Amino acid sequence: MIDLHMHSTNSDGTKTVKEILEIAEKTGLNVISITDHECCDGYDELKNIDVSKYYSGKIIKGIELKGQHKDLVMDILGYGFDCDKMKAGVAECYKDMSRAQIQESQLAELYRIGNDMGLVLRPINELVWDRAKEWGSIVFYDEMISHAENKGKIADDIWISFQHFKAHYRHKGDSFYIDRAQNYPSVTKIVEAIHNAGGKAFIAHIFEYKEIEDKIKELEEMVSKYDIDGIECYYSNFTEEEHEAVLEFAKDHNLLISGGSDFHGEKKPGIYIGIGKGNLNIPDSILDNWSD
Repeated sequence: MIDLHMHSTNSDGTKTVKEILEIAEKTGLNVISITDHECCDGYDELKNIDVSKYYSGKIIKGIELKGQHKDLVMDILGYGFDCDKMKAGVAECYKDMSRAQIQESQLAELYRIGNDMGLVLRPINELVWDRAKEWGSIVFYDEMISHAENKGKIADDIWISFQHFKAHYRHKGDSFYIDRAQNYPSVTKIVEAIHNAGGKAFIAHIFEYKEIEDKIKELEEMVSKYDIDGIECYYSNFTEEEHEAVLEFAKDHNLLISGGSDFHGEKKPGIYIGIGKGNLNIPDSILDNWSD
């Protein structure tokens, strides 16, 4: 069993690299990949510890990068790269606007919308958050729902969870719509950066994009447009039907297959390393075709 999608405290996860290794060992995983957002600092940490004290399996270097595809922000997973080259590639991709600047911009835009709606919000400069690791949209959401006075001013379902709030800012015409894609590098640049670092590029969790009506059709378009190596076919939130659909797509297009829990620790309660929501059992055999 393997898990090729998880996040540490180097991005937006709540578990350290060492803690992830220990959990992976207890779970009995043979292969893992830590795929922090826009960073591979966790692999620098691994150089300074005796990994065998914590984990006996194989570790594939990984990263998750956001890129612009049409008017969408899509996640691309990179695997098996040279870390120094990957860092240089990420820096090049985000040279016009850093990740921190993108998150600041998105928070400011959501604040503008919130103020126009008459929401109760603390002054934006009073918020304390880590721009390099946190998401402006989540910071805004947490601030918005911390004020009971905002009930009645926003849709009732927004109060349920951040996942419900996402449905209100991703589509043009939504009450909190912001153009998230405009500041991100293109998927073309993201894929090039991964390949230039010697890695493989995979489209992540396609069924998570609720704004895409026909997910398989979108995969067809992306695979024809970008130099994609594989598809994430195993994922915690996928139904059995969704899993089978992307698995069939990958096989029909001779693409590599990956899969993972998208573990974030306490940030995504109920999702666990290796088993996701209890529905994951990713076979080692999907890696058989990964070698060049």
